[in-house]
Order: sequence, then structure tokens, then C-alpha cells
Amino acid sequence: MKQITKYILLQFLLLLSVSLLAQDKISVESFELLPQDLTANIEGTSRFDPNTRKNAALIKIETTQKGFVFEGGSLGFVGDPEYKTGEIWLYVPDGAKKITLKHETLGVLRNHYYGVPIQSGKTYLMKLSTAEVITTSHDYEHMKDIEVTVIPANAQLFINGGVEKLNNGKISKTLSLGTHTYRASALNYHTQSGKFEITDSVQSPKLSIILKPAFGYLNVNGSPETDGGELYIDGQRVGKLPMSQQILKSGKHKVEVFKKLYHTYVEEIEMKDSVTISLMPTLEPNCAEYEFLVVGDNNAQIFDNGELLGAGYWSGKLEAGEHTIEARKISHSPSVKKIVVEKDVNQRVVLSRPEPITGTLEIKTVPSNAKVYIDGSVIESGRTDYINSQLLIGPHRVKLVLPGHKPEEFDVEIEEGKPVRKSLILTDYCDATINSEPNANIYIDGIYMGKTPYKIKNRVAGNYKVEISAHGYTTYSKTLHLDGTTEDMTIKLRRNYVRPSEFYMQVGGNYGGIIGINAGLGGHINNVNMEANFVLGFIESDKIYWTNTIYESIPYVATYKPLGGNFKLGYGFRLHRRIRTTLQVGTQYILLMESVENSYNDNYYSDMKIANGAYTMGLTFGARLNFVLAPWLGLSITPEYILPVYKSPGFEVLSGHSEKIKNYSEGFNCNVGLNIFF
Repeated sequence: MKQITKYILLQFLLLLSVSLLAQDKISVESFELLPQDLTANIEGTSRFDPNTRKNAALIKIETTQKGFVFEGGSLGFVGDPEYKTGEIWLYVPDGAKKITLKHETLGVLRNHYYGVPIQSGKTYLMKLSTAEVITTSHDYEHMKDIEVTVIPANAQLFINGGVEKLNNGKISKTLSLGTHTYRASALNYHTQSGKFEITDSVQSPKLSIILKPAFGYLNVNGSPETDGGELYIDGQRVGKLPMSQQILKSGKHKVEVFKKLYHTYVEEIEMKDSVTISLMPTLEPNCAEYEFLVVGDNNAQIFDNGELLGAGYWSGKLEAGEHTIEARKISHSPSVKKIVVEKDVNQRVVLSRPEPITGTLEIKTVPSNAKVYIDGSVIESGRTDYINSQLLIGPHRVKLVLPGHKPEEFDVEIEEGKPVRKSLILTDYCDATINSEPNANIYIDGIYMGKTPYKIKNRVAGNYKVEISAHGYTTYSKTLHLDGTTEDMTIKLRRNYVRPSEFYMQVGGNYGGIIGINAGLGGHINNVNMEANFVLGFIESDKIYWTNTIYESIPYVATYKPLGGNFKLGYGFRLHRRIRTTLQVGTQYILLMESVENSYNDNYYSDMKIANGAYTMGLTFGARLNFVLAPWLGLSITPEYILPVYKSPGFEVLSGHSEKIKNYSEGFNCNVGLNIFF
């Protein structure tokens, strides 16, 4: 028993002992390109560098040690390191040259140059040689979860030299009993490091790390004269005044406020941790009131040091100093004045109007007397042969129009002292463009010319009959007069919902002698109509009492419904682009369906259905009125008269006993239907 006790005590002492620290040494054993390794270019393991817009290079650092911190100089790294089994994957940008490795126990290997060019999308292998790291022993048989909270939440946390991934500033980690180290850092905060111990006595260990700010806040308050001023801190533009709660790193800073018409405000401040500094800058005016007037030209633009102020007249404040004032106008020589503005010395400056710069344009035509348009405006008394020596320099668009001839248009560039001369022969051909909505066939004087848009080219001046037609639209017809001034035109065709040839399905109700439903198919081919319908009656006839010569004492009662159909021929007439009437004649066949009322002896009465299947045939005369709601949908109303041609004996007998049955075979009917066109 004593031996066991001694063994347990020895194990406990070993768990609490501290081993020797390793030598402070890190070295690179080798660094080489892995030409066959495509890890840096394979989807899923590659990383895109947004700065170079290329895939980053990958360095696989072969080491069994943990707790390294890497620095990549001015180029940095692309994302965070990835920790693999026996390797650390580090993504670096194209052109990277050196790396710094830091370890809490092994020390620092500073500014180690790779020695080979780092290229995007390539994979490299770095083998590290380090001294052995022997750390404080821990009781790994007993583990506990520790909750760590870091403020601010975007801080970087290292535990025992290894980087930890925080979730909103928090992490839960399982560690062994014993002593552990931590280090936390964040931008604009002081780095904090230390140790914490996990023992059996603490049930739910927690560690809270609150980093001390290494910054303060700057408020630059505004006033009527400073509002809108540009705020610069240490030479960098921050924004416009007023500015509040601007985070500023602890230390000395230069604050400047720039605003037009004012002297620059400058102040040196020293920011301290967590301190708020409020400034109320005052700006001293540095300007004068000025008026500028361009004599004789309200359209001339006024510029101050190249900045547009207005046209014809301007008044306002100018900043003290030298100014170049110009009155400008296209194709004119500017008038220029240089002035020196003194603070609070107000003045009125008169500018002479810009002087036009002109050149000469000469135009000759055969035949002559063509009207001249320049830049869209007709020149008063401007007829060819034409000469103008006062035309402003620059580009101009010239158009010549002579009735009965093709108009001519061209561009000219007028220069000072270089006359432009044009000679043209006007042809007696005319052009025009005809378009339509939708595109359609076009006929000129009855001859098919093609599809719209259609350009009439090189036509002799005169009158032409133009027709534009498209399937489903009303044909457009017009007499077009070509004389060289005819403008292009676009015709919007009106949709014709009633087409000479079309097919339809219909379903509807039947009213009159037969009350029920019908459904059918029909169509028009060049306005000739054919239609077939199925008819089913809903309303029963009057009751008919039947007796049998053998069983006279047992009569039976029967009622009848009509079932049949019709076939019609007709011809359609278009009344409107949405309305058509079709005159129809046809033949109709109606069959009677018998229903026996005495159901207590069906077998007996089934033998007595002597009128079941009685029928009649007749002629129909009617007019179908169709209303088109859409290219595929319409309504129809068809009143018609039925003239009986033949009645079977049973139907003849029944007609004499029921007026309703008689109406099945003759009289007026009306059908109202819903039509679907295709």
C-alpha cells in the first residue's frame, strides 16, 4: 500500500513540475518551389488576392511546433494562416520577398528573405528547424471548459501561443488543468498578455480580457461660418464640419480646417487614451465683394481662374489673391482681365464682349436657287449660289433644299482665313423612309417592295400610292407626294380582330325551344363558315302517361329530354374590326331520352320504353353575331329558327301530348357562347 501511495505522489509531483526551457532559436532549413503542387490554383484551396486580382501564392511551412505569429512586411498576407497536420499554410501576394516568424518561447526570426521569386498561383515548401519546446506539464487526464470574453470583439486572441477564432468576442475552449498563457491585441488598443490557471476548485472557469483603448475622440464643432468646411487631420481629409466622435489615435496631431473665402484654421493637439477633445474653430474671412458685367452680350460665360461663375452678369464674394477673369463664347476670342483681390476691398469689373472669329463658306449648285439651311435654321435670302464671309468658325451642318430634287446635307469645318468652297449637282431623285408598327408588307403603286422599315431611294419626284398591310391589321393606304422635302413617317396600323380565316371552339347555353348547353367547333376560310355543335337539354318535358294493352291497370309515367347536334354552313360579313355577323343554314338532329318515373318495377318498365330514342330532323336558319374581346377570345349570340323536316312515329305521338317536345323540333332558339380562337 505504501508503494502505491509513493507512486501516486510521484506522478502528481511530475505533473506540477516545470521542465527546462528550449533554446531561443528558429531557422529555415530549406525553401523551394513545388512545381507539381497545384494547391494554390485548385478551387477550394486557392485564395484570390483582390489587390493584385490574381491567385495568391501558397507557402506550406513544415513544422511540428505551434504558437507562431507571422509578419509579411508592407505586402502582408492574403487572409489568416491555416493550421494543418504537421504544416501551416500561409497565403502571400505576388512579389512578396520576406517574412518574420515570432514565437513566445523560440524567439524571433526577423526579415527572412525567401531567396526565390514568389509568383501568384505557385506553391512553395518551407522547412523549419527549431529547438525543442518543453512546456510546463499539465494534467491532461483532467480537462475543463473555459469561457473567454475579449473586449473589443474584433480583437485577436492567442492562447498558449496559438491563435483562437473568436465569435463576437467570445470563445469556449477545453484546456487541461494547469497554467496557461494568453495574449490579446486589437487595432488602436494596447496589447494585453498574462497567465491564467485552471484548477479542480473552479467549477466553471471564466476569463475576461478588456483591452485598454489607445485612442481618444475628437469633436470639431461647427458654426455658421465653419459649416461645410473641409476637415484635415495630419494632412488627410476626414470630412466636412461639423464632425463628432472622430476616433483619433493617442499622440500628437495636426488639425486643419479649409473653407473657401476664409483663412485656414490650424491647431496642434495631443490625444490621450479615452479622452474626448472638443474644438470650436473660428475662421477669419479673406475675401471681397465683386461684380462682373459683360458689355453687349448676356450669353457670354464668365470664368474665374477657369471656374464658371455665370453668364452675362455675376456678383458675389471672391477670395483674396490673384484672379484671371474671362468672358468666353464658342467661336469667339475671349476677353481677359487679371485682377488682384484685396480683403474687404469691393469692386465692379466691366468685361468687353468676346469678339467673333469668322470664316468664309461658298456653295454653288446645278441647278441653282436651292434654299440654304445652316445648323437647322434657314438662311434669310440664302439661295445658291451662296457666299457667307461672316460664318463663325467651327463645325456646321449644311442642308440644301430644291423642290423636285433630292435634298443634300453635309458637314463643314470653318476656319479663320481658310475659305470653304462646295460645288454640287442636285439630282431630281427623292428619298423617304416609311416605318410601321408592327412591321408589315409595303406596296408602292400595287407592287410589293418588301417589309417595313422601307427606304424609298432615288425616286423621281411625284405622287405614289402606298399600301401597308399585315396579318391581323387593317390595311393602311395613302398617296405619298415626293418633292425633296417629304419627311420620314411611321404608320401605326390598327389591329383587325375579325380575320377572314380563323378557327374557334365554343361553349355556351341554349335558350328557347331547347334549354340546355352546347359545345362545338367551327371556323372561317375566306369568310366561308362551317360549324358543328353538340346540344344537351336540361329541362324535362311534360309527364306522359303510357298504358299497355296487356297490363292496362298498371300505367307508367315518362318524361323526355332532348339530345342531339347540328351542322351549319354560312358566310361572314365584317361589321367592325371587332364585330362580325355570319348568316347560317344547317340541319339539326334531336333524339329523345326517356326517363320512367315508376321505379318500383324497373325490369317491367324497361320493356315498356316504347318512345325512348324517338327523333326528329329539321332545317335551321340563323345569324351568328360575334364580338371579339381579344385576339384569342370572343362572345357570340346566334338566334335561329328550326323548321321540322321529319319526325319519327314516336316523336310525332309525343309532340301531340307535350308542347315542350313539339318545341324541340320547331320554333326559335338562341345560343350564347364563349369563343376561343386559334
